[in-house]
Amino acid sequence: MPAPHIHTAVPLRRYQLGSFLVNILGDIKSDDPAEYRYIMALIDEGAQEPCLYVTAEVNPPAQRQQGRYRIRVVLDQQEKEMGSADEWGDVENFSIFSMGIAAKLYQLGDEEPKRLV
Repeated sequence: MPAPHIHTAVPLRRYQLGSFLVNILGDIKSDDPAEYRYIMALIDEGAQEPCLYVTAEVNPPAQRQQGRYRIRVVLDQQEKEMGSADEWGDVENFSIFSMGIAAKLYQLGDEEPKRLV
């Protein structure tokens, strides 16, 4: 599955991370098979579309022994699951974790996220 197909979502948080804008979305309506708890969309300054998505998706009941939510990273047309945990159902934990992934992928180790909203 490539990028999430978002019909509607509520922006919960916004951050500046280096030259990138980070949007943390909740209350997501989508026709994707995944049930999204949160989506982090990373947008490069001046770009129209996100360059990276990190999603917290509800695990199917048979896979919940590792955690209620799984993390998936979508970069270009590639995707990778990053494991499962209950803690990613919390917006603060998800925000910190997903921005950490973005910082590693885009080599932003020295950049501190600045909360905008």
